[in-house]
Amino acid sequence: MNRRGLLAAASGAAVALTIGMAVPAVADTGPITQLGLLPRGVEGAAEGINDAGIAVGWSAGNSGPVQAVRWAADGTATSLPPLVAGDYSHASAINESGVVAGSADAPDAQMHAVRWAVDGTITDLAVLPGARYFQARGLNNANVVVGTAYVGDDFVTHAMRWAADGSVTDLGVPAGYESSEAVAVNDSGTIVGAAWDHDRTRWHAIRWNTNGTIDDLGTAPGAAASWTAGISADGTVVGTSQTAARKNIATRWNVDGTVTALPTLAGGDNSGAEAVNNSGVAVGFANSGSTPSHAVRWSRDGQVTDLGVLPAGGDAIANAISPNGGIAGNAHLSGDYRPLPLWWAAHS
Repeated sequence: MNRRGLLAAASGAAVALTIGMAVPAVADTGPITQLGLLPRGVEGAAEGINDAGIAVGWSAGNSGPVQAVRWAADGTATSLPPLVAGDYSHASAINESGVVAGSADAPDAQMHAVRWAVDGTITDLAVLPGARYFQARGLNNANVVVGTAYVGDDFVTHAMRWAADGSVTDLGVPAGYESSEAVAVNDSGTIVGAAWDHDRTRWHAIRWNTNGTIDDLGTAPGAAASWTAGISADGTVVGTSQTAARKNIATRWNVDGTVTALPTLAGGDNSGAEAVNNSGVAVGFANSGSTPSHAVRWSRDGQVTDLGVLPAGGDAIANAISPNGGIAGNAHLSGDYRPLPLWWAAHS
């Protein structure tokens, strides 16, 4: 799948950040704000947000590369500089200081993990000999970045960790698996992701602990596979389990070792959790009957709230939640494969 497909499926500062003119938010729908795109942009998604209401993600036009974007609290979109002018870049996460992590095409014609400082300065994070196609997925407040890279042959991937100084560590693969990925890290340094075997018949949520041990978190009851998406300060993990019939179940791995299947909307049978904040509030998607999926929020006690979709219909997903409850995500309009970036104001 090409980079655009991967994004759509999933998903002095003024001088440093002005690649193209800023574009304000284009629609305000009450609880949902549709964020602006970069000039000539036709699609995009917001994938991270902090307490200041600053969101990050990507924007793309019908031609030209995907570009990393930072949205100000007023919805103004500004592109973050790439490593190579005119090439691909993508922002995945932002911390409370405003540091951003993501991925970008590098001069060696490979994708590298990168980190943007608050002033927009981009840092090319370290690579490992023999590895390729590095992607940064998660970031904590100590500027530690986690993600993945391809290693060896046969599309094998390993989870990666970049320290605050930019040095990289291969986190390896748990026993019984061939590939792994890291997607989130909390401020204590605990990392979560997933691992799978060669034939993808076994795909489980994984946790890398700060003492060097690795835990297989298993799945929700009755599910056959699982993967994580976020971890809170106290170690609560959220993600998705999947049944043998390919139905998704939003899942929470609790600090006491129990596993909770989070509820879907009334009549629904498909859901997934994409992020959790330090209050234990999770966000993601869920459907209701045969309707398209809506963005949803789960309270600490597991109650689900429908965050809705854009007035024109279609579907929506919440990708990130800040400590104070601000939410970022994206939507598709009915009949249109191109995602649009969204923002929800903080909720109590």
